Amino acid sequence: MNAVALGAQTPPVSDPMAFRNVLGHFPTGVVLITGITEDGEPVGMIVGSFTSVSLDPPLVGFLPTVTSSTFKKLRTASSFCVNVLAADQEELCRRFAGRAPNKFEDIEWTPAPSGAPVLDGAVAYIDCTFESITDAGDHYIVVGAVQELQVCSPVPPLLFFQGGYGRFAPLSLHAPFETDLIRGVRRAERHSAKMEQLATSLDADISIMAVIGDEMAVIVSGTGEFHDGQRLGERIPLMPPMGEMCLAWEDEETIERWLARALPADECTAEDYRARLQVARDRGWSATMRGDYADDEVYSVLREYSSGLYTPAQERRLREIIAQTSSGYAPVDFVDERSYDVDSLMVPVRDAAGKVRLVLRASGLPQGASGAQVLAWAQELVRTAEEMSGTED
Repeated sequence: MNAVALGAQTPPVSDPMAFRNVLGHFPTGVVLITGITEDGEPVGMIVGSFTSVSLDPPLVGFLPTVTSSTFKKLRTASSFCVNVLAADQEELCRRFAGRAPNKFEDIEWTPAPSGAPVLDGAVAYIDCTFESITDAGDHYIVVGAVQELQVCSPVPPLLFFQGGYGRFAPLSLHAPFETDLIRGVRRAERHSAKMEQLATSLDADISIMAVIGDEMAVIVSGTGEFHDGQRLGERIPLMPPMGEMCLAWEDEETIERWLARALPADECTAEDYRARLQVARDRGWSATMRGDYADDEVYSVLREYSSGLYTPAQERRLREIIAQTSSGYAPVDFVDERSYDVDSLMVPVRDAAGKVRLVLRASGLPQGASGAQVLAWAQELVRTAEEMSGTED
């Protein structure tokens, strides 16, 4: 990164290009301000200066240019509606930012309580009356009194940054690195025959997950008859209780990062997961049991996460749902004569340096299996994983 020392010679603030360049390093949301003019026609203008002004009373604001012909029409309306645009509405945004004469032609919208247009697909709308319009240099400061507001579609919003449009992606749950994913696929491809044999032997579904940063990605899926809902390319965040096989042999710093994602975030929970990691290390494999949580809900949020199209609120929901599966991951002391409903068995696959890079998973296992049968399955998985381990990329 090229840093500039504070106090170094800089362009004067009166330089418009310098002013735009510096402020261009700050991303803004993108909204469409709509209204019905005094002539009864819908009007809309794209604004990147929308802001919350006051909570009590509820006020919002935006800053149109004084030369804006669209705002000249909009201010004849008795009210205006803020449409928060979604990340996939860039084309619509460009349409309203352009000079097309009939911008609402073929655009689907419904009236807000005030009558101003709410466009289909908008994240939210905020319906307002004009509170004040104040001169501020080459812009107006328009303040609106909020009358109604609603979230219509809780998806990531459209953002504007340095001349381009994009969307928000949380850093805490980042996308996998492509090179690591390719390496994982190559490792798995070399062992496809072993996986087919294992699927037949266990009468189960066999998949391989690659460890990629703070995630696992399903890179081989559905090699058995009983496909359990996971899809090729599906991503799973490494947060407790998920990821024991990946984390059990890692250093303390990596384990602490994993524990920091646990819910609830307390020392008692952290100690429980540390104990589970020790059991995984001692056994060399782990099991998940059928729990009292809804599998469909878990698969749904994981698919939402894998798509990348999720908001911070949806990320929090994902974490909460994953945390609810904790009971199914608790270690079980399998007794030979008892029967068990095992959801899945997992074992680590190591690279040439001994680091866990892949996780071999068996699911769709026959229910009501004896403890002796479960232990036999686990040992067969361990043997297969050992045969797969230690190979180079």
